[in-house]
Amino acid sequence: MPPTPLRRRTLVAAFAVLLSAGVWAQTRPNPGYPGGPDGASDKSSRFETTSTAIVVDVVVRDGKGQPVTDLGPEDFDLYEDRLRQSIGSFSVANRGEGIAVAARKRDGTTRIDLAATGPGGATPEVSAEAGLTALVFDRLSSDNRTLAQQAALNGIPMNARVLPDAMGIFAIDLQVNLVQPFTRDPAAVRAGLQRIGGLNASQFQRRDRRIVELQERRQVLGPQLTATVTANRGNPGPTGTQAIGSIEVELAQNRMESRMLEMFDTLEREQQGYSTTNALLSVVASLQDTPGRKTIVFFSEGLAVPPAAQAAFRSVVDTANRANVTIYTVDASGLRAESTVGDVQREMTAAGIDRIVQNESGSLPITGSLLRVLERNEDMLRMDPHTGLGDLARDTGGFLVRDTNNLQSAFKRIDEDMRFHYVLTYAPSNQQFDGQFREIDVKVKRPGLRVFARRGYFAVRSLSPMPILGYESVPLAALDQTPLPNAFPIRAGGMSFPEAARPGLTPILVAVQTNALTYDRDAGQGTYAAEAVVVVRVRDTRGRVAYKTSQQYLLSGRLDELESARTGEILFYRQPELLPGAYSVEAMVYDAKAKRSSARISTVTVPSPESTHARVSSVVIVRRAEQVAAGDRDDKNPLYVGDLLLYPDVGVPVRTKADGELAFFFTAYGRPGTTTAARLELLSQGHVVSALPITLAAFDATGRVPQLQRIPIDALPGGVYQLRVMVEDARGSDSKTATFRVEGQ
Repeated sequence: MPPTPLRRRTLVAAFAVLLSAGVWAQTRPNPGYPGGPDGASDKSSRFETTSTAIVVDVVVRDGKGQPVTDLGPEDFDLYEDRLRQSIGSFSVANRGEGIAVAARKRDGTTRIDLAATGPGGATPEVSAEAGLTALVFDRLSSDNRTLAQQAALNGIPMNARVLPDAMGIFAIDLQVNLVQPFTRDPAAVRAGLQRIGGLNASQFQRRDRRIVELQERRQVLGPQLTATVTANRGNPGPTGTQAIGSIEVELAQNRMESRMLEMFDTLEREQQGYSTTNALLSVVASLQDTPGRKTIVFFSEGLAVPPAAQAAFRSVVDTANRANVTIYTVDASGLRAESTVGDVQREMTAAGIDRIVQNESGSLPITGSLLRVLERNEDMLRMDPHTGLGDLARDTGGFLVRDTNNLQSAFKRIDEDMRFHYVLTYAPSNQQFDGQFREIDVKVKRPGLRVFARRGYFAVRSLSPMPILGYESVPLAALDQTPLPNAFPIRAGGMSFPEAARPGLTPILVAVQTNALTYDRDAGQGTYAAEAVVVVRVRDTRGRVAYKTSQQYLLSGRLDELESARTGEILFYRQPELLPGAYSVEAMVYDAKAKRSSARISTVTVPSPESTHARVSSVVIVRRAEQVAAGDRDDKNPLYVGDLLLYPDVGVPVRTKADGELAFFFTAYGRPGTTTAARLELLSQGHVVSALPITLAAFDATGRVPQLQRIPIDALPGGVYQLRVMVEDARGSDSKTATFRVEGQ
């Protein structure tokens, strides 16, 4: 999108005098982008290791489902991506008599936690703390909620004074609710479960019966149409023509109504899938800093994961595996009167009949490509609620309980897994942490046994308290590379706007031109496709992740629109609120088609809200401005000046002398109704070469004075400059600086 000229009426002030070109004779260009803060490369053992160890909890059962408790390290083989790994430590968690861990060592090391890995793979001792069990109740009907509640209550020993593991209770609605914090008090847990019975959660509609009726009717009409067309082929009479037309009209109306209901069904399942997976993700993430084995028992009527929610679902699995959380899923519907697979099979059969009828009768147009039908079939397979519940349990080392109204045996198995399991650790032979998924396969040499363990992990070295989405893993791994990748131009940076109500407001902008991306061209379908992922990680001076955010961009369209698509721009904008302190803002743009990436690192400082003197925001070089209607404005966005939305030029903006002037923006903050002195300075090589005062209006009721201004640059020689704004009152002063480059003679 071409830049929009700034309206001259909005530009408040300019330098009073053009600056002499002779002053700038010694200016040197800035050799690169701003680096991180001094502490950004902190070598804390939590973030930098010479060897990272992976911990895998393993449960082994015999053919009758009984736990196997007499295995030793020599009985296990462990593989990563089909390559055998050396087991670094082996321990047995045996808590049959209270809480105790019997550790068996190999090579002088003991069990470790992935989050506690020390330099050189140092391994802390095995924790003897109690485990954690989270009971998570999805949106359930009244009858199924009672069934799940009673099963959980029966699992709490009546005569126990202290539970062997701490238990917490969560309920999922449109958000996740903490019903009972983690406790080993059985009375408190039972009271929390009683409260679950009184909750009335929002209910999504079950799959519309009308869809099934329409599918069944099409299965009747299809063969009728084929038979009628065949019977009247060659010499159709009025009666035959009328019969064919009548069936075609009913089929057309049937398909139209089906598409409408299917679309609503898909959208509703997407909403349900996002709601449930996001709630599970928050519970899993809350457990990851706790050492030892963690268990989630998830009561649900089914977890249908549509394609749009697949990334969120995989992030639940990956976060659980990184946090050593095992998830057991329980179908709280018990014995269903009709299998959910029936709906899937019925729709797939109806779709197949539609294609046969359309091809054989020759009287109906082909409604949609075969690819669309196949995609719908794949979506239907995912719609089976047992598929999502089964995948969630299997991929995290648990199991699915289904087709039973007696959940006691399942709780007995879960309790056995908590009380007795094996713990294996290993240092991967592949120490290149590239963000790709690594498959873990644990085998036992004794025949006839079943192994339950997590399936793998994404190879990202830096640990974060935030969950990692599947599409984030590769760009996050690239952020840990040395040197940082720089495959194509991007612009990125963070800004500070210490609003009175939001003193930690830190807008972040990342921009990349779409012509930098790689596009796949499908000549057969006449389409193009590209994929970009933007990831931003904010770390404090100790290297700890304070904020992480991302966005996946899927670009597609017709081939004749490709050149137009390549002239666009991706603008990624977030405005988190951070605690006071200095931060490095690490931005990465990943071109998924070409597996290329570019990173930029900038710094931002969030002031203390306790400061009483006048303050100033970051100085923002303005790239363009856009007039926004009153009803479309975001009052929480600090980049508005009246009806104008300003687009920052982050990084080190470049201007030519032909541009004539440079627009910039800042906001001064102080006590409402008062005024403050302000000063503007232009610097080169750290020396002030020109300065002038700025007259500011009184601070408004919110304590703000936004300023949009400009300076002439047509007389400046090429080089790198700094624009500094200072504000001062009787209590103190504050200043911010922006860097820009002028090109041309």
